[in-house]
Amino acid sequence: MLRLLFALPLLLTACPKKVDDVPPPPPVVDAPPKEQKKEVPPPVAQMVENFSKVFFGYDAADLSSEGKAALDANAAIMSEYPDIRLEIQGHADERGTTEYNLALGQKRADAVVRYLLGRGIATSRVKSVSYGEERPVDGRSVETAYEQNRRAEFVVSWSGDAPVRGTVN
Repeated sequence: MLRLLFALPLLLTACPKKVDDVPPPPPVVDAPPKEQKKEVPPPVAQMVENFSKVFFGYDAADLSSEGKAALDANAAIMSEYPDIRLEIQGHADERGTTEYNLALGQKRADAVVRYLLGRGIATSRVKSVSYGEERPVDGRSVETAYEQNRRAEFVVSWSGDAPVRGTVN
């Protein structure tokens, strides 16, 4: 019994704390508000809607008069809105080696870049990439398909955000 009297204070100190003794959880801190995405101005949205693919002749990287006209219209809008960025994607039809078609697709994309630079668009606003024959619009092996696959397409970005839209599906 004497041992029980001596053990009682030890047992009482080993009991779990009451719920009231538990410290409250830390306060919830609100995350900083996310930056609002800029609204795309109507002329930029119009440019994105009307941006045309640029097509090329067989084994060529020269811009046609139709291609130049489309690029002139879009360069004017790009001059007005400096937040627009373009990725120009060059493509080729399936004829030729993979290496050749990658090089030809790059020449086509670079021709578009040079044209836009000549219209006063800064190099920091355009970049080019080639997909060669790897992303055909039409996979058939006929001339009408080849004509559709010899092209440059565009991915339009606004204010550094993800692409708004472009001629790429």
